[in-house]
Amino acid sequence: MTNTKTVQVTCPSCHAQGEFTVYKSINTKESPALKEKVRDGSLFQFSCPACGAKTTVDYPFLYHQPEDHYMINYGKLEDGAKALEMLRGKGVALKDWAAEMEKTTRPYVLRAVDDRLAFREKLFIFDAGLDDRLVEIYKFMVCYQYAAAGKAQGGEHAYFYTDSKGHHRVQLVRGKETLGLADFPRKIYNQIVKKNKEAPLYKISDPEEAKRYAIDIKESAKSIQNVVASLSD
Repeated sequence: MTNTKTVQVTCPSCHAQGEFTVYKSINTKESPALKEKVRDGSLFQFSCPACGAKTTVDYPFLYHQPEDHYMINYGKLEDGAKALEMLRGKGVALKDWAAEMEKTTRPYVLRAVDDRLAFREKLFIFDAGLDDRLVEIYKFMVCYQYAAAGKAQGGEHAYFYTDSKGHHRVQLVRGKETLGLADFPRKIYNQIVKKNKEAPLYKISDPEEAKRYAIDIKESAKSIQNVVASLSD
């Protein structure tokens, strides 16, 4: 369910206080209007009643999109545990709840993130109908080529996003600085999907098998050299 509480927020500009609605949990089926507000960030913006200044309020919450069978917990790990307890009901064991979830015709995807960029990325990925685990492999391939080009210095992060024209891309950042952008060719993603079906990464137990899988990924990375060559400096 959508669960809220009202808190007092102090404006960082004029130090006046005003009321702000904090969403402890967001259910887009119950509250469909919140879906777009989460994506454009307006749900987390506080407008000062005194001076009109706007500031982003950061707080933990559980995002639940039941129509697409996924949940994302944003915040610390302990906050995620509390959110799951609230969702499944007090006194219901996690293993029993998980077993019931598995019986659904379409199993739920459960994710936990602790930074806003990662949360936004999950929304982009799921909105595009992609598997976030396989997107991570593609991001690794991009970072591998970026490092091979001598452009990586350590501490970089890659994030998937969809631009205003609907094109899927990967953004490379270090801190608040954008280091480069790379396209996300669906053809390469489909190749990763095919490779994963043949030898699912999560089912690999033999070290030699894992080594071969890693080599396959490395070899596949060569196919995106032209993509990564277009990274902006």
